[in-house]
Amino acid sequence: MPDADADVVVVGAGVIGTAIAAELAPDHEVLVLDKEAPGGEASSLAAGLVAPTLFMHQEPEAAVHANQFFRSFSGTGEFEFSERRRVEIVSPEDADEARRQAATMDSTGFPVSFLDAAALEDSHQAFDLAGFGGAIEIADAGFVDDPYVYVRALAADAERNGAEIRDGVEVTGIRTQGDAVVGVRTDTGNIDAPNVVVAAGWRTRELVSAYVDLPVRPFLLQSLTIDPPTRLGDDFPLGRLPAEEVYFRPQRDGNLRLGGGEFFIDDAESRTRGVAEMASDGGTSRTFQETADTNDASDRFIDHVADVVPTFLRGIDDPEAVRFVETWEGVGSANPDTSPILDTPAALDGLVVAAGFNGLGITKSPVAAAAVRALVTGETAPFSLQPYALETRPTSSLEFTLQDTFAMGRE
Repeated sequence: MPDADADVVVVGAGVIGTAIAAELAPDHEVLVLDKEAPGGEASSLAAGLVAPTLFMHQEPEAAVHANQFFRSFSGTGEFEFSERRRVEIVSPEDADEARRQAATMDSTGFPVSFLDAAALEDSHQAFDLAGFGGAIEIADAGFVDDPYVYVRALAADAERNGAEIRDGVEVTGIRTQGDAVVGVRTDTGNIDAPNVVVAAGWRTRELVSAYVDLPVRPFLLQSLTIDPPTRLGDDFPLGRLPAEEVYFRPQRDGNLRLGGGEFFIDDAESRTRGVAEMASDGGTSRTFQETADTNDASDRFIDHVADVVPTFLRGIDDPEAVRFVETWEGVGSANPDTSPILDTPAALDGLVVAAGFNGLGITKSPVAAAAVRALVTGETAPFSLQPYALETRPTSSLEFTLQDTFAMGRE
């Protein structure tokens, strides 16, 4: 295609699309298209937890790749990655199984151990874990303090290497000739390219539906911050209470962010928010543009968090005393497995899909970028691509549950 507008068109400027663009830009002409500016939807609402060891310990080469990326990319522009231990706090009934899981991960070379509840309390005075049996501790975890800044840093890195990012452009379809991609249709006209990567979150399924039946469903993610009753300390860990389906992480301002409460939705478009940029004190801040009656976390989830907080944090006994600072929601995409779909559908040469990250887009963005590069170029990836193949999904239908999808947790 000698007159192509780009070597690769990437549909979607969220964390996955910008990571892919940054990976390909040094030696490809890359064009990224999205209705929103980079990080304009769910990516900017992410909690920013990074735990490749926990979520990819069965794919150790991929976990190592992701862990190394965040540490090497930290310091790019305004992006900072903060190393922090992570704890999976379990009930007394689940403690023995948690010990076995920790031992398994430790045996593969990851820095993972099991801590009794008393030992965890001694290390972090803000915990009150009288009702718990202990925790799996992952030493090589961390967090992206501001996921929006991370996405913008990826986008800027791609642009420095020659990529073009066009916002305000909606891709309406894939253009083909025979059994090969020749570009995309947009609301502003056709664009020619021999390779199209669709990384459009929950919208990916519809965009590629003529060529592959993609088992991807939109789901609602909910998150909020509280003013904790006890100072957390500079080394307070990230964590999760699996039985309560709630995760948490400290923020630099001293607040504690908690999330969970996911469920499938049919009205994804109406629950999706864009991000408006505003100049503020010489920098960039954000405000969320509401496109539905409410974009806050549901009352049901807020009540659940209020009930959970007194069970593990010291200094608060009454759910009514939990001080909420912010609440919000976003739309993610799930597939019937714990690994995203990163593959080239057999029906169409030049098409790559990157979808179904199950709330782990930040953690798995370096893996998506390296995998897509291998799929586009034919190079060997630094890890096996088999776990991400479409053929490995347990079902091609949409009849799966979030419980199946998030067997290892979510955020």
